[in-house]
Amino acid sequence: MDQRILGERFCTLWAACAGANAEQVWQQVQHHYREPNRYYHTLAHINHCLRELDSARDHIAEFEATEMALWFHDVIYLYGARDNELLSAAYFRDLAAPSMPGAFVERVCQFIVATQHSGVAEDAAIAFIVDIDLSGFGLPWDDYLADSNALRQEAQSVSDDIYYQGKLRFLSELQRWPSLFQTKYFQTRLERNAQSNIDRYTESLRQQGFGESAICRA
Repeated sequence: MDQRILGERFCTLWAACAGANAEQVWQQVQHHYREPNRYYHTLAHINHCLRELDSARDHIAEFEATEMALWFHDVIYLYGARDNELLSAAYFRDLAAPSMPGAFVERVCQFIVATQHSGVAEDAAIAFIVDIDLSGFGLPWDDYLADSNALRQEAQSVSDDIYYQGKLRFLSELQRWPSLFQTKYFQTRLERNAQSNIDRYTESLRQQGFGESAICRA
């Protein structure tokens, strides 16, 4: 991942939407993604999301709003907090409101909040951003496992028993969904591998003796 190229991409988008202060905003954004408590919710995750966004470009009607939301969807992150996405949306709103159209700002905020993954997407555009955020589930096994280990590192304040019991419950909930992905594009590309990864990881946790007595949203 070339952070210089990432910075240039962010600044190009911000300048197109806001017209000013792109470099200043980029410095703030990358500072958050480089916080020492982060191992998964980093610029590497954003870079992965941008690659998936680009792959789906021809299917995404609101491309600029979707990309902007991806840059900001994890800008505020604290393990265990239930309001990370709400705070991330508020952070974006504060930065963008003085220079971007209000309707665009609120649409981006809607996209950011949707990455809470709390239910069926309200429309096709929202379905794409939630699928992009979950697309790491469909990576090859070794990459999926590396992401899982990075998420564990962000939860150093809790024991293995608490973390993995909760992780198992979260994954078991995903297994009850009709499908992990909501768009045909991601279902076709990644659904099978994602389900295989979830099944394999869940079985590994059960073999290690972890139960389902706690909740831990990754």
